[in-house]
Amino acid sequence: MIDEHEWRSVLQVAEDGTFSAAAKHLYVSQPSLSQCIKKIEGELGEALFDRSQTPLLLTPAGEIYVEKAREIQRLKQELVKGTADLSELRTGNLCIGSSRTRSSCYLTQPLIEFHRNYPGIRLTVREHSLRELKEDVLAGAVDFALLYEPLPDKNFASIPLLKERTLLAVPMDHPFAVRFGGRQITPYPTISFARLHKQPFIKLQESRRMAHIYRNLCQETQCEPDVVFEANSIIDAAELCMAGLGITLVTDMLVRGWRWKEASFFFELEENVEERQLVAAYGRGQHLSQAAKTFIALLKR
Repeated sequence: MIDEHEWRSVLQVAEDGTFSAAAKHLYVSQPSLSQCIKKIEGELGEALFDRSQTPLLLTPAGEIYVEKAREIQRLKQELVKGTADLSELRTGNLCIGSSRTRSSCYLTQPLIEFHRNYPGIRLTVREHSLRELKEDVLAGAVDFALLYEPLPDKNFASIPLLKERTLLAVPMDHPFAVRFGGRQITPYPTISFARLHKQPFIKLQESRRMAHIYRNLCQETQCEPDVVFEANSIIDAAELCMAGLGITLVTDMLVRGWRWKEASFFFELEENVEERQLVAAYGRGQHLSQAAKTFIALLKR
């Protein structure tokens, strides 16, 4: 009942909700997986899953098993991380949680530099939404994740990295940019969000944090841009802006770190938009490996 193959099988079924999906993720046949679960249930004398439901639901015994299996999983991860430090970064693994935007604009150079210095460390970037990244941190699925403050509860610990500013991006041929000769000037000129009333605008989907900033600016300025597209990421919005579809909100991290095919024109906003604090977040009480500490030091440079 505490065999790693067995508890990993139970956790995968609990995550996927079906034996067929879990079997694919585990690279085993469905009959083999079903037999494994039945063996555990036979030893326990209790069913772990309510098979009358789709997706499968955990029984009370199953909930206890999954809770304890996750504790075992975390303990194993702590053991691996702790002993890996003894290798002085010669071997080991480092898994970082990130969004697509931060992977492209913030992690690329540190990843290259870290690999050059410590080629024996296997690097993995797990790209998820902010909500999923928080779950990854608590589950111990990543060594740390790039998140924004405030963090949801006291189960998180964090190391500050940098503060992000919100900027406005407009197509280079837009009248707002043309009056500056169609060439970027620095420091960035300022513009009020109120001037975007009825202007074609690319907003982020509601699940994205930038959508919250957009709503606040609309309320503050009583402005209603003409939303022509809802993008899934800031990178998608920036590329559509660059192509001339409309105006959008971006971060200075994107402006500095994205490999622009062609430049958009960037403005500072006259409105006071609070800077966002980016942090390396990990589970409170979780061992932060030497590899993680070394990588975080690269991010802070």
